[in-house]
Amino acid sequence: MGIGGTNTLTVDEIAALFGIPVTAVQERLARRAVPQEYFSIVDLAKRWRCSRGTVYNRLRAHGAKVLDFAPNGKRGKKVVAASTVLQLEARQTKRLC
Repeated sequence: MGIGGTNTLTVDEIAALFGIPVTAVQERLARRAVPQEYFSIVDLAKRWRCSRGTVYNRLRAHGAKVLDFAPNGKRGKKVVAASTVLQLEARQTKRLC
């Protein structure tokens, strides 16, 4: 049992349960504490396990807004709002049961 007799697990208990260092659990929890507002195209390619070109095609097919931080005609960092990504994923995800 965790702190105060509740059914929550401590960081030490989670680390022991999965056989990983406590610092790894703490780092993961710290990353999850701050919600991500935007995803880059590379982030989405990793998240969806596909190429960057496929990411662009999926975003275009769904009419998703892509923010481009480059001057006209130049290459630059492109990002997509997390809310847009979550909506797109919710539409494409199928329930198994």
